[in-house]
Amino acid sequence: MTKDRTIAIDLLRGFIMILMAVDHASAMIARVHFTEIWGLEFKAYPDLAWWFTRFISHLCAPGFFFLMGMSMILFAFKRQQEGWSIQAIRKYFLKRGSIILLLMLFLEFPAWLLSSVFSQMPPDGMTTLPGIRDGGFLIPSTVLFGLGACMMLGSFLWKLKKEWFLLITIVLFGLSTWLIPQYSATDNINTFLSFICVPGLSEYGMCIYPIIPWLGITTLGMFFAKLLNQRGHKTYQWALFTGIVFITLFLVLRYLEWGNFHKNSYDDWISFFTLIKYPPSILFALITIGLNLIIFYIFSTMKDSKRLKPIKVFGQTAMFFYILHLYTYALMGSIFPLGTSIGMMYLCWLIGLVLLYFICNWFLRFKHQKSANSLWRMI
Repeated sequence: MTKDRTIAIDLLRGFIMILMAVDHASAMIARVHFTEIWGLEFKAYPDLAWWFTRFISHLCAPGFFFLMGMSMILFAFKRQQEGWSIQAIRKYFLKRGSIILLLMLFLEFPAWLLSSVFSQMPPDGMTTLPGIRDGGFLIPSTVLFGLGACMMLGSFLWKLKKEWFLLITIVLFGLSTWLIPQYSATDNINTFLSFICVPGLSEYGMCIYPIIPWLGITTLGMFFAKLLNQRGHKTYQWALFTGIVFITLFLVLRYLEWGNFHKNSYDDWISFFTLIKYPPSILFALITIGLNLIIFYIFSTMKDSKRLKPIKVFGQTAMFFYILHLYTYALMGSIFPLGTSIGMMYLCWLIGLVLLYFICNWFLRFKHQKSANSLWRMI
């Protein structure tokens, strides 16, 4: 693996980190957020601007899991060339996945709690999730749970041939698509099942990023990384072609009203693009992964552009950026306890990105001074 092959990955990751920051600025500053979850009637977007703000953020979670799968394969390939054993590589992924889970518990959750302390808006998070919770200890989970768990499971998969990754992706999405309709939003969902496949509330947990469908996106990323190792730069053309096919398939299936966990679920073009994210429906996965692949191809043609340095910096410090941006926007949100307009939210988002760039650029230099086995390299 050459460094050149990872630049497009860093650029795409940095780009979707920026889009993710829009969504979280919306939640923490404007106090507007949406939960497109299975089994419940979705509250319509207020207007076109809010729909667009939310839609562009849909690229983020699938992009994170897809790029994590790619990065795991490329990392393992490079470390094998440096003499690492299979066991050492697996241990690294298990350790890093565990660190992601610890970051969720001890740094991410406090940031969301801090944001809620500053808010004077009535909370509605629990009422927008399917399932029943009758008390007991609540184990919450976020996207970091999905990423950490999928990395740990992926540590046992990365040696497979590339064709197996495609098969795993198809099987996992098929399982999710079959299993979700077996339940209704008022069912008492088993906690284990909730964390594995059926997101929502359970007796002991709250999960919105269950493992099965998101692992399917991770293994798709692993497939493309194996292809990149074998085919080199031709893989970027494959990414463009696959992205176009995915979006075309999305349009056909959406027109036929299939694959979104809802039937007869659109009557105009905005509702046509209103898709179930929790868990990712087949339609959601097709259009978001399709767009990510096309953008991945575009970035592969712009790898030498110095104007993209801020995006690259964010991509190379993704986990650090993730934690830091939550506190940045939570603190900025303290000025707007009742929320603010979408225009002011975007202004705060831009100011936050400028501040985050300088801090992340410093952290990148700091991280590069550490050894390959340093914990700082895992953040």
